[in-house]
Amino acid sequence: MILLLLGVVVSSCVIWFSSKGISGASEMWGYGWRPGVRGATINAIASSVPELFTTIVFLVILGDSEGFISGLSTIAGSSVFNVFVIPGVMILTVFLKYGKPLKEHNRKIVIRDGILLLVVQAIIYFIIIQGAFKYWHGAILLLVYALYIFMLFNANTNSKFEPDDCYYSPETRRKLNIKFILGVIGVGVGCYYLVEVCVEIGNEFDLEIPVIALVIAAAATSLPDTFLSVRDAGQGKTDDAISNAFGSNIFDLCVALGLPLLIYGLFQGDILLADELVKSLSAIWIVLMGLTVVALLVMYLSNRLNIIQSTILFICYFVMVGLVFFFY
Repeated sequence: MILLLLGVVVSSCVIWFSSKGISGASEMWGYGWRPGVRGATINAIASSVPELFTTIVFLVILGDSEGFISGLSTIAGSSVFNVFVIPGVMILTVFLKYGKPLKEHNRKIVIRDGILLLVVQAIIYFIIIQGAFKYWHGAILLLVYALYIFMLFNANTNSKFEPDDCYYSPETRRKLNIKFILGVIGVGVGCYYLVEVCVEIGNEFDLEIPVIALVIAAAATSLPDTFLSVRDAGQGKTDDAISNAFGSNIFDLCVALGLPLLIYGLFQGDILLADELVKSLSAIWIVLMGLTVVALLVMYLSNRLNIIQSTILFICYFVMVGLVFFFY
């Protein structure tokens, strides 16, 4: 048991440290981008690489529908973590460090990203109740993400607020690009061993692999999102911090789920779900959508997020995790 937990910790640390290289490069690429756009795109994509890799690794290792469902569980768990834990942690961190609530945020970002997140969750719910995942479902999710990116950059044609000639020297750019490549490799290795450990934990304690994936793998792969949002919140970049949390969710559900689904479906065929699994997944997904609405209301109705909102978000997370174990 101790060795398995140590494996989770080590894998998580590898993912976290490797993601720092990815985040450093993304900070450079997104320099000067309008607040709320940078967090929802460059930051969100960079910090969500672990979820994409984990979903692919689950498919490679398990090689069947259970592998895909485990990947889906990781994405769902990451979605829960991003919506509740990341905002909760960044609110709590700023409050404990500075003794004050977060800097006032742009509530239009909550509406913009929150509504699309609910739309994507609804699409996945309707896919689940059909009893099968097909390759064109993945194509639809990827198309939704492409439209989301198009919407972000066309909402304001001037996406940049600072000149392009930033203080990144050519040498610095080269080093950050190398760190990005090494970071991607490191994340891949960390995700591979994380999946291996999750499978071992499931076998050791006779637990469903999707449950382990939803709780442990999801939390481990969401660490980069957490640290990135906490860093932005501490620097007063509240819009980027919040949009990163929601943007990461949208990337996870559309790309980290959609891309493996498209590839797997094209080469292996449809992924069929047993009736009992459909009932469990659909019930969990309805609860997820309901709690997402609660999180959106908490962040929209409050001008400045404080310890009260943080507590509500943490409660929602533990309710969701508890219900997962109940349904399974």
